[in-house]
Amino acid sequence: MSAEDNIDQIVRQNFFKTKTDGVIIDVGAAGPEYLSISAHFRSIGWRVIAIEPNPAFVDLYKAQGIEVLQYACGDHDDDNVEFFVVTSSRVNYLGGVVTHESISSLGIKEEFVQLLDTLGDRASVTPIKVKLRKLDAILSTHAPDIGHVDVLAVDVEGWEMAVIRGFSIEKYSPSVVILENQFKKPEYTEEMKVAGYALWASLGLNEIYVKSRLLTPTIRLKGAVVTAETRLRKRAKAAISKARSLLGRLGRRKGAGLVGLNDKA
Repeated sequence: MSAEDNIDQIVRQNFFKTKTDGVIIDVGAAGPEYLSISAHFRSIGWRVIAIEPNPAFVDLYKAQGIEVLQYACGDHDDDNVEFFVVTSSRVNYLGGVVTHESISSLGIKEEFVQLLDTLGDRASVTPIKVKLRKLDAILSTHAPDIGHVDVLAVDVEGWEMAVIRGFSIEKYSPSVVILENQFKKPEYTEEMKVAGYALWASLGLNEIYVKSRLLTPTIRLKGAVVTAETRLRKRAKAAISKARSLLGRLGRRKGAGLVGLNDKA
């Protein structure tokens, strides 16, 4: 399964089409397969540094013999930090069932609280204690040999910029940075601009940033096309879903009408 909006495939095809020995850091990696940005890169031989604090997801990696680093990531180091695991049930999304992928975080921010409220009894919250580390600290401890990062992906439910602030972006110089920005907060683009990165494409919940100095007019145009195509696909899917729902309702009404006629007969 590809990641949301095929963002993994899009990044590879546009920036790393022939590269088979890259490095991707996946912060807030969730599970090793469903909705995973790094799964595709792992499958083609890239080195994946998966970072995930949720024990349920960590167990999935261990069951498959895949390395995972069990930490929450932020802008400082601390132990026994409260992390809120949100467990969802009966939530279908992109061909799978959401368990802990959505909203779980160091602290559920206001906009995510509102999202949680919409789930009602389909979600529960359990606080656990985790180790919090800056990304720099995690890399220096567990991957001291890494000098350059090809892709940095961060999906931590509103805490993405805290992760960036705990990362020496100039030192590791990632070619591409993928940030979840579900509520399209402008400070993401502003802070990344200061760090020397420009928004290349916005795909659903995620944004793709590349180094500003590498953004030629052609590359900018490709990003605009990718963004437009993704939006058109989403609108088409929504229209098809709405049409199918309408047809279903019409079919049920027609069936009910026929039953009524048969009863009268």
